[in-house]
Amino acid sequence: MSTAIATREPIPGNRALIKRVVDFARDKHFAPGDRLPAERVLAEKLGVSRNALREALATLESLRVVEARPNSGVFLRRSAAESSFEATVLLAEQGIEPTATEVRESIEVRTLLERQAITLACAHRTEADLSALKAVLGDTRALLAVGGNIADCDQTFHRALADASHNSVLARMLNAFYCLTLPRRRSYFADPSRGAASDRAHRRIVTAIEKRDVALATSLMARHLGNAQVYWKEALQAGSSDALKA
Repeated sequence: MSTAIATREPIPGNRALIKRVVDFARDKHFAPGDRLPAERVLAEKLGVSRNALREALATLESLRVVEARPNSGVFLRRSAAESSFEATVLLAEQGIEPTATEVRESIEVRTLLERQAITLACAHRTEADLSALKAVLGDTRALLAVGGNIADCDQTFHRALADASHNSVLARMLNAFYCLTLPRRRSYFADPSRGAASDRAHRRIVTAIEKRDVALATSLMARHLGNAQVYWKEALQAGSSDALKA
C-alpha cells in the first residue's frame, strides 16, 4: 500500500473564486507586501458577495498566500519565502497554476529526490515491491494498446517506486511533486509516442532495481527524467501558458 498521501480533505471555499482572487492580483501586478483592495471594492470588482469573498480570502490566508492584518487590510505574502511547497501543491489543486520558475525549480528538486529514491529502492526493495511495479507496467501496456493516456499509470509507477525505497518521508515528499505535475503529465502523455517511450524506460528501470544495480538504475532514471526536463524547458522558454496547462 502506498505511503503517499493519495487523498486530501477538500479545501473550504469556492475554488473558482479563489482562483479569480489570485488571478486578479497577478493581472494587476500586485507585489508581495502590497495591500489588496478593500473587501467591498474587491467584491464589487469580482462581482461576488462579501461573504463569499471572505471565505475565499480565509482559504488563501490558510495557504499563506495572503495575510489579514487587523485594522489594516489584506496583504500579499512573500510566497517564496513564507509559504511551503505543500501550499503550492494545494493551490495547483485549486486550479491556480504555479509560475514558470516554480515549475522549473520543482523539476530540478524532483530529479534529485527520484535518484535518491531509486538508490534506496535497489537496496531495500522486496518481492512485494517488484510485484507492485510490474503490475503497473502491465496496466500501462494494456492502456497503451488502446491508445490511452498513461499519465495516471505514470504517477502510480513513480509512487510505487518511491514506496520501494521504504523511506516514508521521501515517499510523501515525492508525492507532492506528483500531485503538482499530474495535469502537465496528462498533457505530455497526450502524445502516444511519449507514453510508449516512458513505458520502455520504466521496464528497464524495474529490471535494474530487480538486479539491485544502483549505477544502472540511477543512470536510467536520470535519462528518463531528462527527457521530460527537455520538454518542459522548451515549453517554459516559449512562454506559452497554454503549453503549461492540461
